[in-house]
Amino acid sequence: MKTAATLTALVLATATGSAAFAATDAQIAQIENFANVDASGLTNAEAASVLNVIHGGGSISEKRSHVESLVGKYQ
Repeated sequence: MKTAATLTALVLATATGSAAFAATDAQIAQIENFANVDASGLTNAEAASVLNVIHGGGSISEKRSHVESLVGKYQ
């Protein structure tokens, strides 16, 4: 339940931000190396949101699941 609330908060925070700039190559590489996703179309704010999940608490498998879910929602 706690992870669902966190995921929802991240999605809402990113959706309300002014995200018009593309993410950097380093951000994209870090996201794609962490999870099997195509992060090439993420904006800066979306990438920042995903990186917060990667660097946050929880198990690796839990974080990978969140990353996959977020990237899927953003694209």
